[in-house]
Amino acid sequence: MILAAACAPAHRGARGAGDAGTLVGVYRATIEDAGKRRHAKLSLWAMRPDRLHAELLAPVGGVRLVLDAGGDAACIVDVPRATAFAGGSGPEALAPVVGVRVSIAEAVAALLDGTSPPGLTVLREGEPGLLPATLRIDDGARSVRMERLRLERREGSTAELGTGTPPAGIAVRPLEDLSLDADEE
Repeated sequence: MILAAACAPAHRGARGAGDAGTLVGVYRATIEDAGKRRHAKLSLWAMRPDRLHAELLAPVGGVRLVLDAGGDAACIVDVPRATAFAGGSGPEALAPVVGVRVSIAEAVAALLDGTSPPGLTVLREGEPGLLPATLRIDDGARSVRMERLRLERREGSTAELGTGTPPAGIAVRPLEDLSLDADEE
């Protein structure tokens, strides 16, 4: 499905003086591929140049997938399987979950600035540098559309987001082993 979310756990520690917390966007996402349309809800955080954290929310609550990437590393955690898939931050990191081949850095540039990666079309609404109100990425055959439902402040800092580090205590496999086809609704 869509941009999943956090390999590194989001710690909900106490706020420091002046710490307003982490700003996260909650989105409804739609993926269209070969006439099929899938919907998902996700929470998303991004920071230039290549830090991204997203959590794919299950229809009945809870987190289904977590994507955390930054510094040339990406990790996707399949929460129900308690398995992390770790690898590089190139197009292979997002293709299994989004359906379009775009690197983490290109995804962050599209999210925050509306920059189109080579071979793709990006349509973005919202203030530059901030999470978009809407975003659409097309590659001809497939498209991903995100509509922001709300912005939320979450306790804690961004220090543990966007690292690409698998969480401790769960199985870790190569990112190329990730296959969501059988799991998708």
